[in-house]
Amino acid sequence: MDRRENTGRVIGDATLDRYLAAILSLGRQRAIVRSVDVANHLGYSKACVCVAVKQMINEALVRVERHGALVLSEDGERRARAQLERCDYFRGLLLDSGVEAKAARQEADAITRVLSGRSYEALRRYLGSLGVPSSQTDMK
Repeated sequence: MDRRENTGRVIGDATLDRYLAAILSLGRQRAIVRSVDVANHLGYSKACVCVAVKQMINEALVRVERHGALVLSEDGERRARAQLERCDYFRGLLLDSGVEAKAARQEADAITRVLSGRSYEALRRYLGSLGVPSSQTDMK
């Protein structure tokens, strides 16, 4: 049975987390974040973003306020922060390994799209046991 038929969800958690992280990142740069801003930031079509926003509203991760402003719920912000933390962690590892900054950013983003939260935590613990820093604050 197709997952969408069973749950009504069209977009998976990893992709939703990417949208949430984009909203949080953009919100740090500007007062109002709209769907079009997210589309431009991620390079997605406005139609794809509208589908994602509808799902995030249904899952109580965001709400839409006046003038189309996207506002993260507490849970949405928690998930966005976790996504950004994962991306920052891998970007730091790649940079420390000598990878060029632009490539490190793109590849860290790609890694976080395919690696589950559980696998991320396991890998972070394992690398920590080898003496590799477990967070951006440890890397400074």
